[in-house]
Amino acid sequence: MTNGNIVTGSTVWITGAGSGIGKSLALFYAAQGYHVVISGRTVNKLLEVSASATALPGKISCLPFDVSDSESVPAISEALQAIVPHLDLVILNAGTCEYIKKQNLDPALFRRVMDTNFFGLVNSINAALPLLKAAQHRPHLAGICSLAAFIGFPRAEAYGASKAAASYLLHSVRTDFSDVMDVTVVNPGFVTTPMTAANDFPMPFEMDADQAAGRIANALHKRPLEYNFPGRLTAGLRLAQLFKGMWYRKISKQRRDNGTVQRTPAG
Repeated sequence: MTNGNIVTGSTVWITGAGSGIGKSLALFYAAQGYHVVISGRTVNKLLEVSASATALPGKISCLPFDVSDSESVPAISEALQAIVPHLDLVILNAGTCEYIKKQNLDPALFRRVMDTNFFGLVNSINAALPLLKAAQHRPHLAGICSLAAFIGFPRAEAYGASKAAASYLLHSVRTDFSDVMDVTVVNPGFVTTPMTAANDFPMPFEMDADQAAGRIANALHKRPLEYNFPGRLTAGLRLAQLFKGMWYRKISKQRRDNGTVQRTPAG
């Protein structure tokens, strides 16, 4: 049986689903009739998301999970298998951002960001693989990366590097697991979330989490290799990639002229 393009019994696991894009995606898929499993570090936030979906045709189950905790992966995988028999879609959305201060490349800061944004993907994929392999139809894995990884920005060394590493990881996973699943890399620009709320600089083409979730869900339905949005910001950064020398000279001049640091362009 189907509901539009949704197969009855379809399941999705979303990490980082207590707020922002993850929360909006969870409510979107529950409204489409999916059984949605949501994960995050804060139990109360997960319960609030679940409670807000009681009138929706789908179901939301909560599974607390700190994606940076590699030792918990076997237990999380078992817990997933106790909730759903398989996974048709996995959206790895958990992420964090910290900017470096002045010229200090603090190793502890880099480890914190990489533990969530990169190793969190590794841990989540390992937890999900048994259930992805159990899907009756070809499953789909998507990772939320960032346009910030397209080119270097001052103070974004840790964040941008973690998202670039995450993107490379997902592209490589696609090659090694092409017999198991499809993989999509999602690179959003600025989205209004608790993470970007701390940004103290202009965020061009910013959109709210519901708008971003709608775009992502619509793109994932087509299973592209990569989805970058919004288009105008993507185009600008692609142009910067083509003319890296001009890009970096411009930023260096801005820093000298203003005595300030240009921040990252994407959430």
